[in-house]
Amino acid sequence: MLNEELFTEPCLERHFTGHCSSITQVRFSPCGQRLATSSMDLSVILWDLKQAARCIRFSAHSGAVYSVCWSPKSNLVASASKDRTVKIWEPKIRGVSGEFLAHSKAVRSVDFDPSGTMLITASDDKTLKLWKVAQRKFLTSFTGHTNWVRAAKFSPNGQLVASCGDDKSLRIFDVTSGECVRTFTEERGMGRQVAWHPDGNLIAVALSCNRVKIFDIAEGELIQLYQVHSAPVNDLAFHPNGNFLLTGGDDDTIRLLDLLEGRPIYTLTGHTDKVCAVAFSPDGQHFASAGEDRQLLVWKSNLHTFDADSFRDKQASFQKENIDSSHVAPHNSAVDTDSKVCDDTILIDPRHSVAYKLRDENFQVLDSQYTTAKQQSVSSFTTSLRQQQQHETLDMLETDANADSISYTSNSSTSLLHMPNNRTNSCNDYDDGDEVRGASSKYF
Repeated sequence: MLNEELFTEPCLERHFTGHCSSITQVRFSPCGQRLATSSMDLSVILWDLKQAARCIRFSAHSGAVYSVCWSPKSNLVASASKDRTVKIWEPKIRGVSGEFLAHSKAVRSVDFDPSGTMLITASDDKTLKLWKVAQRKFLTSFTGHTNWVRAAKFSPNGQLVASCGDDKSLRIFDVTSGECVRTFTEERGMGRQVAWHPDGNLIAVALSCNRVKIFDIAEGELIQLYQVHSAPVNDLAFHPNGNFLLTGGDDDTIRLLDLLEGRPIYTLTGHTDKVCAVAFSPDGQHFASAGEDRQLLVWKSNLHTFDADSFRDKQASFQKENIDSSHVAPHNSAVDTDSKVCDDTILIDPRHSVAYKLRDENFQVLDSQYTTAKQQSVSSFTTSLRQQQQHETLDMLETDANADSISYTSNSSTSLLHMPNNRTNSCNDYDDGDEVRGASSKYF
């Protein structure tokens, strides 16, 4: 049995509902105290992770909202929509502070640069566009994709942008020149989402062919390949320390991968439909997941306790808590259903490995750096969700661009998790009596 003091598996801590359709993206604020979600229900919700557990819904889009992101200081939120617009929200007492007609077709992705001065947007019109936030000014377009662009993200230093889409390519653009400096092509699947490694040297892409690939930007090489989902992968996120990768897929599961050991370590089940979005908190102590079941789940990662040596030769088999989306299941409801990591799991470094075999519970990698073969097994295991299910009734602040003011009612008394703030940026607090005012709409 694993030493629980040294090795604690991830566990569910919070369970939120509020959207009335699929959640398309989830993002922690840089201060770690809030979450933002976008949804097919045309809204963005900001969830407060502090004890008051109040949240704000922004409802000014006229189409599904595909993407949401925070500015580096947590003082602005941007959302991208099927209605072809990008809207900028002030998350304290205002509604829309600015909006612009960004593309000629649906906008799939929006991201702030690390300085908070620029935005990158990606669209079904096959282009990426760069915008100056303060001046509300269009700067340039990045072209080269030949089909819908699903995702675009700034690198940690803000000098590059990575994008992927339905043309089965991953492209790296230089922000200053606007030129495409790297192109990686995929034969089997379309790109769903991209994520930068914290050091900025690696980029990961989630693919519709059930795979995740990690590329070295400088070398232009594939360095790791994973197939741990049995259906398309929708989203992925690096842990802040860069040693772990979180993925969510159409198989209703979340997978946690150990990049140093090169294998999956957890399969998390709790969603009752496709997992569309995952994100780590800035300190890495928590992660969030959301999807087509309209649930937002917040998990404690416990990765600081992870011991690869202890884990390597042991099979972890735990009970799995049944999370009932109807919210009527008793606390600690459990079932014995097992979850298994796909046998297709592949993880190699092509620069060092010369042979491998697939579709076997045991797989072998012949490494040119050693004289003997390294043989590893992929354990099948389930993870435990030992916490009590918490369906939290939240204070909801409703706002739209045309509302002069609104009020809220409080009906939450549950003592909730406090998220420590390890950043210097602090979030604005909501005090009783605050109003949410809709500002006039403006086009950039």
